[in-house]
Amino acid sequence: MTALRTCRLALVIALLGAIANVFAVPGYACACGAVIARQGEQATMNHEVALVHWDGTTETVVMQLALNATTDNVALVVPTPTPATVTAGEKATFEELDSLSAPQAQHQRRVRFGFALSHSAPSEGAIGARPPEVVNQVHLGPLEATTLAGGDLTGLKKWLADNGYSIKPAVLDALGPYVRDGWAFVAMRLTSTAPIVGGLSPVRMTFPSSQLVYPMRVSVAATGAQRVTVFTLSDHRQQRTDADAVKQYTEVQFAGNVLGAVHDPLLRELAANHGPYLTKLAVNIPKPVQISSDFGFGNAPNDDALRQTVVVYDYIDIPLELIVFAGLVVAGIVAVILFAVRRRRRRTFA
Repeated sequence: MTALRTCRLALVIALLGAIANVFAVPGYACACGAVIARQGEQATMNHEVALVHWDGTTETVVMQLALNATTDNVALVVPTPTPATVTAGEKATFEELDSLSAPQAQHQRRVRFGFALSHSAPSEGAIGARPPEVVNQVHLGPLEATTLAGGDLTGLKKWLADNGYSIKPAVLDALGPYVRDGWAFVAMRLTSTAPIVGGLSPVRMTFPSSQLVYPMRVSVAATGAQRVTVFTLSDHRQQRTDADAVKQYTEVQFAGNVLGAVHDPLLRELAANHGPYLTKLAVNIPKPVQISSDFGFGNAPNDDALRQTVVVYDYIDIPLELIVFAGLVVAGIVAVILFAVRRRRRRTFA
């Protein structure tokens, strides 16, 4: 994560909170949407984590993104199948998800030798353009979220430009299929010039949907490998069902019923509404140019629970200085004994 130039920008990292993509220029895509900054500025997405839930008619997406920027005026455009209602989420939601899905530790003891004294800790508007309709706009502290629907691609671009943002052609082309499919968009941006103490909360989007889906097609504009972590809450264990699943590496890192273990209010709400089963999927997309579909999810063949196991080595450190000292002591004792034996022999022969 690159160091930011001001304290305010450093706090922006905590904004939309934390593996997906690093961008060296403004307007590149992240897995969920398009990061847009003013011309000449930079916006960097370092880590993307999302919680998705579907109760059969309505989908909830809660996003937590690690965002770096060299400008206060940064936007994130997220496609949704229908217009979304946007509210603020809580960081505690993802903290609890991390705790629930944490690997089980297996401790092993190991002896480690080293020098104690040297040891240290590891450190474009066009004629005829149809602009989108502003369905809703909310202010969540220093974050402004606008729900857009309808219009055409040229109109969407003009709306973004009129609101102070430019977007690169590659990302614009990636938004085109969503416009043609009749999707809506959530445009989010930072607007406050005051310091953001403690960062911002994750963003929660709720919208009608006929299936559980996570937008990914915008990422075709990305130039580097994508890494995304998606938590799903559903009645059953989930698996990828979209066409791109066979071209990408998806690892299930946790699966299990967490209904009785959740404490966070949002997680309790979602778990009780057709969402007791938590599945954590880590997705690696080495070639974003091959992306052709959004993430789609469906029930896995079974509800077998899964928790990763990690080996934690408990080291017993033995300083080499102690070994050297013990060796010198032993050598000294041996020398004294040999000296005494030789002296006794001399007296015997004398």
